[in-house]
Amino acid sequence: MGEPYFKFKEIAQKFDIAIFSSNYTLYQDFSNRIMALLKSQVPIMEVYSIDEAFLDLTDIPQDQLITFCQHLKEQVRQYLGIPISIGVSLTKTLSKVANHFAKKSEGIFILLDEKEINTFLSRLPVNEVWGIGYNHTKYLIAQGIDTALKLKEAPPKWIRQKMSVVGERIVTELNGNISYELEQELNSKKMITVSRSFPKDVTSYEELEFAICSFIEKAVEKLREEKMLAQKLGIFIKTNRFSEGAYYSNFQLMTLDVASHYTPSFITAGKKALKAIYKPSLAYKKAGVCLLDLSSHEEFQGSFFSPVSPKKEQLMLTLDKLNQRYGKRTISYGAINQEATSITQRQFLSPHYTTQWNDIPKVK
Repeated sequence: MGEPYFKFKEIAQKFDIAIFSSNYTLYQDFSNRIMALLKSQVPIMEVYSIDEAFLDLTDIPQDQLITFCQHLKEQVRQYLGIPISIGVSLTKTLSKVANHFAKKSEGIFILLDEKEINTFLSRLPVNEVWGIGYNHTKYLIAQGIDTALKLKEAPPKWIRQKMSVVGERIVTELNGNISYELEQELNSKKMITVSRSFPKDVTSYEELEFAICSFIEKAVEKLREEKMLAQKLGIFIKTNRFSEGAYYSNFQLMTLDVASHYTPSFITAGKKALKAIYKPSLAYKKAGVCLLDLSSHEEFQGSFFSPVSPKKEQLMLTLDKLNQRYGKRTISYGAINQEATSITQRQFLSPHYTTQWNDIPKVK
């Protein structure tokens, strides 16, 4: 349970407690590095959130799983100095269970044998199951279902009646049958996507718009890196499929007049798209953007028929060079600069060690 700093400021000063404000730029950079490293080790990976990912290990022989997981942990520790925990099982939900126990042991937990699965599900409170919220927890406990094992053994039809298809899928996954496939990013030559699940549900339009604009900036940046242009922008928003309320998901596609890699054009289109599908009074769990109808920019470079004007071309080139030299988001767009005026003051911000030249530690 969090509390505002001012409530325990005197205690912090008395006991010399170190205080750090949230540094999302630093966290995201480390997350990107970890995800890139993990992605290089497996054929398929889904980035679920800033600190979670699902990896496909079906090609790894069962007797080599521990060795492979130890290799992953060591790679991340060696290159980034960050400890990670790995849970391996038959489905996403069971792998989350395995990860729960991995955090309480050596950081690796493999849960494949049915007897072992049942043993550990019997030790897991039902509220710790991925996707079981507060209201469902209260109801299940009232029905005598207080552990993950009892939930697994509950009749699927009854669960569907009381907890909708979402509850039924959870029970299906607890029984070792896949209901949630890994969500893969499509081939970058056909589409460029940037999406994330939010650590906390987003309830304000301003926060959601900020996220969408930030995703657009990253996607178009990647577009320029790959020397491509795009003429279509799609955005999607989703509420939490595990919440007790009605699930809402929508997608809006916008078409630019000409193919482009000029970020402001996509931000303008993205804002219009969001307004078209946003519903107030909902808590959004995930959002994303995708760039479609891609074409090679090299075909137009230096051409009179280039869809991007020389001034805009030079502006994007200059911006990319500055951000590469001095750190990402050194220069950004007005729609994405809300972080600077956020109500979060971040008085105790730690240095941007990996993204700002001025914050790189000096060794003498």
